[in-house]
Order: sequence, then structure tokens, then C-alpha cells
Amino acid sequence: MLIGFIIGMLLAVLVLPVSASIPAVYTNDNIWTSTHDVPVSIERDALGNFFGSTETGKLYRQINIENSLNIRLQKFMIDEAFFYVSDRGIINAPSNVIALSIYLSLG
Repeated sequence: MLIGFIIGMLLAVLVLPVSASIPAVYTNDNIWTSTHDVPVSIERDALGNFFGSTETGKLYRQINIENSLNIRLQKFMIDEAFFYVSDRGIINAPSNVIALSIYLSLG
């Protein structure tokens, strides 16, 4: 169920219609206000990380963040942009440690 949620969030973020065009480079400043590229491939590795490419050839990854609290948290990255995906929603944070802190505060 969590995997379905994560894939759903990934696809929603990548295809969410907005008014701006697809940027040459996604950054944390433009990821939420730009048109999102359509994914054309998505693969899952044995460790539960996801990776793929978009219609315009951009590569994206969604990797598990290892932690001693056994919290399932993944970091989504495309170009220079990144954010965290959890069962408590999307978390914008500058680092893994801060993302984990925000996750715990959402409990």
C-alpha cells in the first residue's frame, strides 16, 4: 500500500498541470510552479528505490533514506530539485536529518 502511495505521489508530482512551461533545469525554486514532465519509464530496484526518465529525457530518482528509527522516508530528485516522500505527505527540507525531524513533528 505504501509503495502504491509513493508511486501515486511521484506520478502526481510529475504530471500535475500548472501554468508555466517545463524548465531547462528543475530546481527547488521552480519545481512546484513549473509544468511537470511526463514520466516514460519507472523502474524499481531490489532495495525499493525508484528511477526512470521523462518525456524530455530528464532522469529522476526516488531513494530510501536509511535511518535508525525505521521510518520509511524517500528522497525524490530530478535535476537540481529534491523533496521527501513519506506516509505523512511530501516534506520540503534541505537535508535528510531535517526531513526526519519534520516527519516526527507531523506525528
